[in-house]
Amino acid sequence: MEENKKDPNQNSSPEPNFSNHKVFDVDRGLELKIDPNGLTVTLQVRPNLLTSREVSISDFYYTFERYNISTKQVLEDKLNGMLAQINELIKKNDNLKQILSFEIAKGTPAIEGEDGWIKFLFPRAKRVTIKEDGTADFRNIERYIHVNKSDKVAIVFEGTNGTDGINVYGDIIHPKPTKKPKLIVGKNVSSSEERYTEDPQKLVNVYYATCNGVIFTTDNSVTVSPELNIDSDVGLETGNINFEGTIRVKGNVVEGAVVNCKSSLFVAGNVESNDVQVAENLEIKGGIKGKDKAKGKIMVKGDLHAKYIENANVEVHGDLIIENYILNSKINCLGTIFVSSDSGSIITSDIICFQAVSVSNLGSSAQLDTTLEVGFHFLNDSLYTIGSEKLKTFNIELAEIEPKLLKIKEVIQRSRGKLDEAKKVEFKNYFESYAKKKKAVDIFALKLDQLKSERFNSEPVKVVVRHGAYPGVIIKYRRQIEKINKYQSSFMLNFFPSQDKAVMVAWKAN
Repeated sequence: MEENKKDPNQNSSPEPNFSNHKVFDVDRGLELKIDPNGLTVTLQVRPNLLTSREVSISDFYYTFERYNISTKQVLEDKLNGMLAQINELIKKNDNLKQILSFEIAKGTPAIEGEDGWIKFLFPRAKRVTIKEDGTADFRNIERYIHVNKSDKVAIVFEGTNGTDGINVYGDIIHPKPTKKPKLIVGKNVSSSEERYTEDPQKLVNVYYATCNGVIFTTDNSVTVSPELNIDSDVGLETGNINFEGTIRVKGNVVEGAVVNCKSSLFVAGNVESNDVQVAENLEIKGGIKGKDKAKGKIMVKGDLHAKYIENANVEVHGDLIIENYILNSKINCLGTIFVSSDSGSIITSDIICFQAVSVSNLGSSAQLDTTLEVGFHFLNDSLYTIGSEKLKTFNIELAEIEPKLLKIKEVIQRSRGKLDEAKKVEFKNYFESYAKKKKAVDIFALKLDQLKSERFNSEPVKVVVRHGAYPGVIIKYRRQIEKINKYQSSFMLNFFPSQDKAVMVAWKAN
């Protein structure tokens, strides 16, 4: 009896005879491995679990259904070859414990598009920046660039769209939205479509000045402006001003006057009106002298230079350069705020600034409330709020459509392919309309998500107080709130997106 015993670890042991233990466990014998991106499917076959009968195409499609694989993504031309190989191995009853692997379905990745761009061909007005040591050079900035008729001023490449892909589940894969900058073209600028000299495969729009004048550019606009000269105050004698080009006023803009300037505005006196809109830069030799910051607004889409601001509501999309003080005002600024005088102050004001702030005195010895929030993009926040409400509406509309889609699918399944042509067209149009609407909503959601992060400055932001800050001052950055409870002399706060608390360092003038 001992002679008949065999060592189970001997290499010469024969494979079990599965012909005597026939099974057909399709759930374990045919398994799918799907890559994380949903673009390839590998069929893993365990022959030892599929011995009681031949594997059929139906078994494959049953497996696809179990894993929700779209049959349109299956490599159908390879199925018969796979079947033959699997069944041949099982028939030979040889080495059935091995695991066979086949690529059985493939998706198509999305093809990314190419971002567009805007290239300006003249120097752009430089923005004020606060240096590492807290100082700023704002006097040597070239603010106004003159151009001649027929000068080439800008080139725009509008970008190319990406191509949708599809995963193995049959879901559409959208490429990332491409940036398609639109150049807002002001007066006295013409364009022509031309081959880009640096890459002749690209078609670009080239923009030319159509007159002599001053060029003004933002990140996405270009204008060449002639000038309007007013030798008096803007008021009752002149009436309200609405002009496409640059305006030069030798007097004041008096209370009650309305000025809508589509270019830059230069005022030799003061601005007393609370109804001024400037599409480019505003330079005031005097100051802004309002009466009630709760009424009206001075809107400047470029930079603003003045000696002072008091009792005013001011929105600036560029830099705000003030010589002496900001008093009892509301300021929203997307650039840098610099109060240049050694005795300059910001007092009893509410200020939001996307970039850095530098001032000698923040608050006053009277300890009146002064609030300064930095690194916050008030325009993007407003757009995000509006967009979020729109997205809710879009999703509700999609949800209202989906029950009808399910009913249509049920009708199609019950019909077993016997739908009349009119119904086929109707259902096809309905599905395509839904898919188009859902794609638009998905792209809108992606852009909204990007806008959400763009409400805050992703770069470090500085607050420089060159002389001192007084009790009553509150400095905000994201979720951080710095309250000044006692007089704090010359300091610089460095704010970073990922920090828990701002870094405060002593500030010393060079």
